[in-house]
Amino acid sequence: MSRLLEGVGVAPLTPMTEDGSRVEYSAIGDYVDFLVERGIDGMFVLGTTGEGTSLGVAERKETLEAFLKANNDRMTVISHCGSAVFEDIIDLLKHSRYSGAHAAAVVTPFFFNHRQDELFDFYDRIASEIGDYPLYIYNIPSLTKNWIGVDVLKRLHERHPNIVGVKDSSGDFVYALSIIQGLPQTFNTVVGCDATFASVLINGGKACVSGPGAVFPEFFVRVRNAVRDHNYEDAFKLQKSLTKLTMAVGNGANIPYMKSILEKRGLKMGGVRMPLRVPAMEEIERLDRELERVMAEVGIQF
Repeated sequence: MSRLLEGVGVAPLTPMTEDGSRVEYSAIGDYVDFLVERGIDGMFVLGTTGEGTSLGVAERKETLEAFLKANNDRMTVISHCGSAVFEDIIDLLKHSRYSGAHAAAVVTPFFFNHRQDELFDFYDRIASEIGDYPLYIYNIPSLTKNWIGVDVLKRLHERHPNIVGVKDSSGDFVYALSIIQGLPQTFNTVVGCDATFASVLINGGKACVSGPGAVFPEFFVRVRNAVRDHNYEDAFKLQKSLTKLTMAVGNGANIPYMKSILEKRGLKMGGVRMPLRVPAMEEIERLDRELERVMAEVGIQF
């Protein structure tokens, strides 16, 4: 049986040197331990929050290997292999399988707008080339301009059982429910919208994959535990606090600031890959003041 993502998945940030020019592989071990110790179920390595598409193929391979070695099979690892170059996608997928990642994911094509039949053909060919290796489709239309339809997901899953799930970061709760209700229970629906986490779990979704969850994993674990205990009243109360905390760190979009917070939590994160850049100190101090206010309100500390 495939080992798929359930519960709390996070999109870990990628530690780098201060100028962001190189991955700081030696810092990955402490970060993975930090996540494991706080009860995280899985990692979506080198996704959007991990700056995966900003790194070269060789860097991506070495980074995945470092996360896998540090993890030592403690959490489920999904390796993001999306790229603008099809041959690179296949290369990364083969490496992901060989390296021991439990599954892989590929974001929809980006830059050009694509029809639904083109998206079907894209994933159909990928799935045919990688055999039975478990594959997630990554839907994040705000960044790619391409939204994959539920009917296409259904056709792909029927044709290729190794297309095991979707990581949906559209933020559209109705779309997520349509996938959960329209595809078999074996299809692994994972959401990347933190505000819908509790609701999606209660309605049959399997997990979240969160950028802010890689910074403050504690609240996500609390929501997961409340849902598993069927304590839905507590789950929704915790979800409100989780959403406030998520918004205070930029709803996952402010990668440099999330690295800054992890530094405050005692982890070496460094800078970001250009053209991202670290905010000016005045901006960080302003964001910190708002974050500290929210942290005090929801009862969490650095």
